[in-house]
Amino acid sequence: MAAELRNLSLTSLRSFHAVGRHCHLRRAAEELHVSHPALSRQIRDLEERVGTPLFLRTGNRLELTAAGRRLHGVVSEAFARLEKGLLYLDPDSLSGEVVIASTATIAMRWLLRILREVQARYPEIRLRHVTIEPRAQRLSGEVDLAICLGEPEAPGREVRALYQEHYLPVASPQLLQARGGGRSLAKPRDLLQLPLIHDRQQQWPGWFTAQAVEYAPSAEGLTVDYAYQAMEAARLGMGVALADRLEVSEDLKSGRLATVTERPFTIGQSLYLVSDRLETLNGRSRLVLGQVFRWLTSRGAPLAPEARAWQQALAGSSGAEAGER
Repeated sequence: MAAELRNLSLTSLRSFHAVGRHCHLRRAAEELHVSHPALSRQIRDLEERVGTPLFLRTGNRLELTAAGRRLHGVVSEAFARLEKGLLYLDPDSLSGEVVIASTATIAMRWLLRILREVQARYPEIRLRHVTIEPRAQRLSGEVDLAICLGEPEAPGREVRALYQEHYLPVASPQLLQARGGGRSLAKPRDLLQLPLIHDRQQQWPGWFTAQAVEYAPSAEGLTVDYAYQAMEAARLGMGVALADRLEVSEDLKSGRLATVTERPFTIGQSLYLVSDRLETLNGRSRLVLGQVFRWLTSRGAPLAPEARAWQQALAGSSGAEAGER
């Protein structure tokens, strides 16, 4: 079989790849712009060369055999690598702008770090960030990718849950030392003894309700507009902020912030990803999106199931991963 495989044509493998994805000859023939009989002959020829059936045929339906599934996986990976390699041979194919939208907090806490990595690896790509408000319902048509707090309305575009935020009460260790003896507070109601930092999302009442504690606003505390301002105020020792675990992960690791109590609070699938459909997404946007997925996954972000599925689909498509050049 090895000698015969060396003689396989790229055309026959491309035909097999398309038929295996559609499991339908007519749809695969339309995609490849070839006739139905010609495509059928290419599949039969490939089966003769490898010496085993690749499809089970029942009327007009096709189904990959076990051997066909194994070969299709190898061929899919090979084509993805080939297309990705060809993309990198032509830097001009990456030239152009990618417009990324997010809230100010997402940009300040982690998205700009991802864009810095993209900029270092792919200087051909011009990046532009647009700030949107939390729970924004409409996005500008110029935006290629958006990471939104709350599900937006985006007709004709893909809107997928990205990950569920887990809010934790955090404060500077110095504040806890001065006000709480340096220990994590034993009970959620103990937080009412400390100054609380509020932002426009007003998450504290919901957090206390989730902990079965009656919320009574204190005269102490601070109110700011955005969550990133609340986190900075917490670092300065001005009170306790509610922050997503991912957004303060480096602060917790470095000791700039500490958890006051391990009582996370969730508000559902709170972050959403918006983009064009995967099959129409340009190479630049694929690379940026791939880097977003890689960064979040490397830091243990709890990706939503539909985001994980899209990450896998993206990794198997051309130019999807922002990998090593």
